[in-house]
Amino acid sequence: MLTVFIYFMIFVGVTAALYQVYEVNYNINFANDLKLSDADKAHLDELSQKAEMANAGGDASAFEQAVARIFGPAFDPHIALRAFSEEKLSTYAIPLVRRRKRLEKGREASLRHLPTRDIRVLMISLVIVNSMLAQFLGGMSIYTLLYPATSPAFTWLNSPAILMLLTFVLVAISHGISRFDMYRHDLYQIGVLMRQTAQDHHLQGQGA
Repeated sequence: MLTVFIYFMIFVGVTAALYQVYEVNYNINFANDLKLSDADKAHLDELSQKAEMANAGGDASAFEQAVARIFGPAFDPHIALRAFSEEKLSTYAIPLVRRRKRLEKGREASLRHLPTRDIRVLMISLVIVNSMLAQFLGGMSIYTLLYPATSPAFTWLNSPAILMLLTFVLVAISHGISRFDMYRHDLYQIGVLMRQTAQDHHLQGQGA
């Protein structure tokens, strides 16, 4: 009975590893805003509405006050206005709101703390590799029933319990990678936004 349970858990682990590849792709392309808390969604809606009014030629003070309240008084409202002026909020606005607590503390409000390279492709590749390794372990759990590994270096492949544990270790690593990817990519996007805003200010200063 224990052996049946172990093989069932290997199947669950392999399925979870396959699902993680789909989940990472879905989160990147479709569900970026679903990773916001209810409070952050409310902030996103509020800032979107007030930014639209400011861009339409209305009074920008309401937007600036909201920015100071949400991101802290030291945060540049021009950065936020640029973010919320983008057609897609997922580009800059959602990363800003999602990391607002860190911005409020001031750590990520400075460019020197923000990454300058996008490593998202690497992170996704690692999740895919982990998924392939989990499939390999699942396949070996069946293969070694008929053809046990005889080499001393690979006799661990004959143990379904070890294969099960390794499969779930890979699932846990992939989960950690996906969380880190979202966190770091948010900071990368915020860095791009800040650099673009600083460049605009520089060009405007030269034009004046």
